[in-house]
Amino acid sequence: MTLQPDSQMESTFHPDPELSGTLPAHYYYDPDIYEREKEAIWFRTWQLVGYLHDLENVGDFITADLLDQKILVCRAKDGELRAYYNVCMHRGHVLAEGRGNRTIFTCPFHAWSYDLDGDLKAAGNAENVAGFEHSDFGLAEIRVDTMLHMVFVNLDPDASSIADQFPGFADDVRAIVPGFDDLKLAVSDPLPGAYNWKFFLDMNECYHCPVLHTIMGEAEGSYLEMSWESEDHGLWGKHIIRGKEELDDDKLPYDFGSRAIKDVNIWSMWPNIIFIAHQGAPNFKIQVTWPNSPESSHQRLDNFCLNVPPDDADMGHITNYRDRIMVEDISAMAKQQVAIKARGYHQGRLMVDAERSWRSEHGTHSFQKLVWEALNGPNY
Repeated sequence: MTLQPDSQMESTFHPDPELSGTLPAHYYYDPDIYEREKEAIWFRTWQLVGYLHDLENVGDFITADLLDQKILVCRAKDGELRAYYNVCMHRGHVLAEGRGNRTIFTCPFHAWSYDLDGDLKAAGNAENVAGFEHSDFGLAEIRVDTMLHMVFVNLDPDASSIADQFPGFADDVRAIVPGFDDLKLAVSDPLPGAYNWKFFLDMNECYHCPVLHTIMGEAEGSYLEMSWESEDHGLWGKHIIRGKEELDDDKLPYDFGSRAIKDVNIWSMWPNIIFIAHQGAPNFKIQVTWPNSPESSHQRLDNFCLNVPPDDADMGHITNYRDRIMVEDISAMAKQQVAIKARGYHQGRLMVDAERSWRSEHGTHSFQKLVWEALNGPNY
């Protein structure tokens, strides 16, 4: 058989999930696809950069990286959040690092200084430079917005607001997680991975659950039903795995404590965030993934609980997910990354049934459709 380059093969990806193939294999390793994603996805979407608890007071600031772009967010004198490209407008040095509180940002290279509104306040020897105007060199501003306790930036100046893009999301989270606004960041873990970032969001299905995790169905000690109830809200989605009504405490993987949350609730936000509320006391996990390259990613898993430091029941659901579920997922995604470049593989088939059962991959299709249309427009 003569193999054709991927670019010459006809894709079977389809807008109807019941008729669709997967994304073509080269979408997961092609450098050209990766470069297109930067402009079409990463620099046009709302990206989580931090939390409001670090930006409560005037002068509080945080820094973040969005691929190769450095970001600075601060609480300005008028109490509003401001976000800027984290670069001195003199000769391009990084302006600030880490997080903290200050009213003036002074570049460590030549001491150009900016206030919280991004205005250049001091530039050494400026009075002797012909035609120099401080107002010409203010920091370049970026759009910033908030939802729940999260702070987002968007490099697209024309993007609609967080509330407009993700209507109903915040209300749904608060309805599921009792006392959501009292939760505090308890544990934060980095999760590096040797896989394309899209593989993580492709996991938005439970076809793999009883095979990879053995947490569902009739397996001994299973505490979850064979369920995967889905809601598609465009740029965000929700899935519920129902918890079993009758539980044997001796066989549970962790202490469910108050059981304020009885089911596993999973939300996804385009393009790169998964939120989870696990069974037990009020809790909320925020899992964000970013690409390092076409074939590697890094994640951060932030765990919010009522207790800081977390008590034993809190640590139970934290470690069960981090040290069991995610270890299994990361191993599977790394093996996908290795195998997907096989010369005999071009594109698979999404297993989507009409009933949208727990074995259906409609959640994967919802995500892949957003990727496809971001890169190709409405062309199939």
